[in-house]
Amino acid sequence: MPVSVANLLTKIPATWRRILGVRFDKSPIQTVDKLLDFVQTRAAYVAQTSLYGYLKTRMGTRFRQVFEDDAFLPSINHAKWRTYGACLSDLAVFAAAISGAENRLDTGEIARLAQYCFTTAVDQTFDDADAAKVRDATLASFEDRITRVHWANAAIKENAFSVSPEELIESAPIADELKAEDRDIVMNSIRFRWRDIREQLRKRIDPDAICRDWHDMQP
Repeated sequence: MPVSVANLLTKIPATWRRILGVRFDKSPIQTVDKLLDFVQTRAAYVAQTSLYGYLKTRMGTRFRQVFEDDAFLPSINHAKWRTYGACLSDLAVFAAAISGAENRLDTGEIARLAQYCFTTAVDQTFDDADAAKVRDATLASFEDRITRVHWANAAIKENAFSVSPEELIESAPIADELKAEDRDIVMNSIRFRWRDIREQLRKRIDPDAICRDWHDMQP
């Protein structure tokens, strides 16, 4: 029987099982909490399916065996958290950018909304020893990133999704010479997954309601 993402959930902490078990509903996104939930669940989904899909393709029939290898599993977990952090980074930037577009929020407010979504997601989900090893670097990288984002551009097409394709190929525990061969295909695979996520968010989001809620949350 082939190994699927569902089969691998026993290898993932409880928070990740909760996130990946969330049904992809179609209800409107009208609050910051709902936006945060979308960012968390979809980033986790894209990270897991992209990373495990690549590993399964490269390892073939050895895929199940590798996931039962206690010596190799830490490398997979390390890659999982790095990829998830990168996916959170891209989606938090995009979600905040489209929420605050058309002058609903100024650039400082958009950056703070993105920071809130990203930091809260990290606080709620980076919950094991492997996550702790990359947590500080993940937070620092995002703080640096949002000082350089052109927020109007980040709301357009796939402009915000620049970190996760690179991180996926960089962190995957695959030999460098193989990754060099796979680079374009692997990066395009995660870009393809993001296309559907962007479409989902654009259909469901109520930017005016989110911005009102964001202002209400401020002290």
